[in-house]
Amino acid sequence: MKYTHDYTKCMMTKLMMAVPDRKGGSVIHCDCEKALEIIKQTDRLTLGIKKIVYLVGWQYNGHDDKYPAFFKVNEGIKRKCDETAHQSLLWLIEEAKKYNTIVSVHINFADAYEDSPLFNDFVKAGALIRNAFGKPAKIEKYNGKPCYKVSFKEEWESGLFKKRVDRILEMLPLEEAGTVHVDNFQCYVNRKPFVSAAEMQAYRDKMIEYLAEKGIDITSEFTYREGEGTALLYGRITRDVTPTRYPMALLDKIPAVWWVDKMTKQEYFDCYPQRYCGGMPKDKKIRSILYGNIHGEDVWCMENWQREFTKQFYTVNLPFFYLAGKKKKRFGKGRNSIEFEDGTVSSACGKISKDGQVLKDKDYVFLPYMQGYAVYSGQRETAEGFIDSENAQIFEITAQGLELKEEVKASGGKIKFNCKKNTAYYVK
Repeated sequence: MKYTHDYTKCMMTKLMMAVPDRKGGSVIHCDCEKALEIIKQTDRLTLGIKKIVYLVGWQYNGHDDKYPAFFKVNEGIKRKCDETAHQSLLWLIEEAKKYNTIVSVHINFADAYEDSPLFNDFVKAGALIRNAFGKPAKIEKYNGKPCYKVSFKEEWESGLFKKRVDRILEMLPLEEAGTVHVDNFQCYVNRKPFVSAAEMQAYRDKMIEYLAEKGIDITSEFTYREGEGTALLYGRITRDVTPTRYPMALLDKIPAVWWVDKMTKQEYFDCYPQRYCGGMPKDKKIRSILYGNIHGEDVWCMENWQREFTKQFYTVNLPFFYLAGKKKKRFGKGRNSIEFEDGTVSSACGKISKDGQVLKDKDYVFLPYMQGYAVYSGQRETAEGFIDSENAQIFEITAQGLELKEEVKASGGKIKFNCKKNTAYYVK
């Protein structure tokens, strides 16, 4: 499938806006004005790389609230100067473009709650997963409320899926964004009348294709591998105990997931990230070799988040970008490293080298980036590396912008300069 975005060349992350307070209201983590300020500073810290930010908890009272509906913007994220929260969200989406950022939303096609304005429509259409007695099954629980699951077959056949997608497309410019994050897009099996996992997958494919026709990529939560065992405990056996028993159902159908998981080492080698991007690999060894997109929602909630974000971006996201454009050659001994065809070697110990030159050593990084080089020093006080010019300007990277520190001359193509700990630099 052809995708709208190349997820190996842009930062993909999420931003938590609100969660239900379980009393009929919201706990607001971030409103639209604060979100834009985060986006501005993030753009400066990343030197303007393309970014996709999915807003979580932007609807109703917050994250995991009122599904299968997603048609009202949370009032708590509204700007004071706007009449409605919807206006504020549209403002954020438009303003973020100035900072190389596509703002889209985090939604869910699978969950359903009794207090949703659409719940009765799904009951009437028989579009909820049924138990052995043919009744809608309470499968999970979120925010203190029972969570039912949508039956993709009946939702598609009833026309409810197209109706709710068309409605959100009228409400938000998702076609312009070209991407949307669909949380937990797993297929569940209907017990009575029985609908198999394979049939449910076929209808999920129709859902994906419907958005793809409109130029919208679906990214999702994790790797989906469903089969006949999905009927057991509503898929928990397949999901948690035998994760590689079935094929990767959405390989080459969706471009990226939040957690790249349920894969063998060879599948990671063959697929990640060129065919199947992330997020972050769940396998810690693979994660330390191939890296991924940092989970911004975990960082942006911190006080004085800029320092931790800078560290994670330059020691995790930047190596991911660098390696994602290379073709893998083979695993090293014990599968503790991967060799690439251009001579680059990335090891599980946190080192990246090329032709004997160290480009990354744990929390020290000296890698090509943008039109120059990015340097991050964790504990070192001296940075050195090879560049392709005789002179270089050294800038400190800050949330306010680049600050020129010094100019240095290369000797034998190599530069060396003093650096502060836990600081990022741009070499131009």
